[in-house]
Amino acid sequence: MTNSSHPSLRRAQAPLADAAGAGTWDRRRLGIALVVTGLSLAGLLIAATAEAQGVVRAWGMGGAGTATARGLEAVGYNPANLAFSEGTTVGLAAAAADVHNNALSLDRYNEITGQYLDSTEKARLLDDIPASGLQLDADLSASALGFQTGPFAVSFSGLGAGQGNLDRDYFDLVLNGNQLGETVDFSNTWGEGYAVGSAAVSYGLMLREGATTRLSAGVNARYLHGIYEMHVTDAYGTLTTGLNDIAGEAYVATESSSGGSGYGLDLGLALVTDDGWQFGLAVDNVLAQVSWDRDVERQEMRVTAADVNLMNGDLDAAVSDADTTFATDGYTTELPRRARLGAARQFGSFMVAADYVQGFEDRGVTSTSPLVNTGVEWRLASFFQPRVGLSTGGDRGTSATVGVGIKAGPWRLDAAAVSRSGVTIGDNKGVGVALGSMLEF
Repeated sequence: MTNSSHPSLRRAQAPLADAAGAGTWDRRRLGIALVVTGLSLAGLLIAATAEAQGVVRAWGMGGAGTATARGLEAVGYNPANLAFSEGTTVGLAAAAADVHNNALSLDRYNEITGQYLDSTEKARLLDDIPASGLQLDADLSASALGFQTGPFAVSFSGLGAGQGNLDRDYFDLVLNGNQLGETVDFSNTWGEGYAVGSAAVSYGLMLREGATTRLSAGVNARYLHGIYEMHVTDAYGTLTTGLNDIAGEAYVATESSSGGSGYGLDLGLALVTDDGWQFGLAVDNVLAQVSWDRDVERQEMRVTAADVNLMNGDLDAAVSDADTTFATDGYTTELPRRARLGAARQFGSFMVAADYVQGFEDRGVTSTSPLVNTGVEWRLASFFQPRVGLSTGGDRGTSATVGVGIKAGPWRLDAAAVSRSGVTIGDNKGVGVALGSMLEF
């Protein structure tokens, strides 16, 4: 732990200070803040279970893929589209990463980094942080192997995701110090994260083939292998500066496990009309849970300080800390559920698509606030398809995307980049990148 001294703490101290005692309290006081900070960020590694192989093309089109995904891509967006898929696809490798915060844009970060902040700039920076605190989230996925032929697919992937929140009062303390007569509260601090491996078997079934429409249903059945999970079960902290002393307390309790197993189930419907319209409805994680039962631990950390002042000759006695780890019972976590409704149509060389996304809880990249994704793919040539898209709503505001698909014989390469919570680079508060390669026959 880094040893640090806070100017505002020194302002509250008596002029006759014992340097050794002050250093001891500084380390303990810093620990109160850092223990909460560290635990809230430990989860950053709850994500949707979209295969990395399937997200790349859709990311380039603003995230719209429920109606357009075919072949191996359908596993990640709508398994019902497998019923309309022809030929064979072999997924070679794919990866996608997405990081985001709810407070600072790239331009704002560059503006304040390394700069001296006066009282006006400190107030402005504090205003950047929502009342709920600074929230960070990350979503990572990778696919190492996948195979699709006709309406059947088998795929393997790894998923990692997490989310953490730091109470706004923490930044008030860091920027302005512990003011006389003020109590800062870190209670709105939390975090969670996990990493799992997934093996999925997918199938699309044609329900109806009429003169003007075709209707299908599909399912992804997943085995989930838990690699690691951690979540904060309880966290709080306060620091009060009185006329004569300082009192504070911080407590964090986490549960973690290094192994488990579970299952997942995604369902989808798809409709294609003879005039070129495509529609899709998919529900991710209709059933999805992991039972964590290997090396399950609970860790509790507490720091308590009372009657802390430099007139007190025994600061060690005024500050106590405890760090306890013990085995505990296993537990079960569920992956967040969400529904997507999509429509798409080919207009000449342009594929235009849109998705409406509705989450059923606020976790990670899933939000109860409606999200609308729109995008266009231009079939400029048989070997080159640029893509652009726009996403608005959800918990990330407006985002812009670009992507490209390149084909050389059976080999296909897709790439995409996303500017989160901002249409232009600099205004954005997050970024996503995805890259995938496959063979199509």
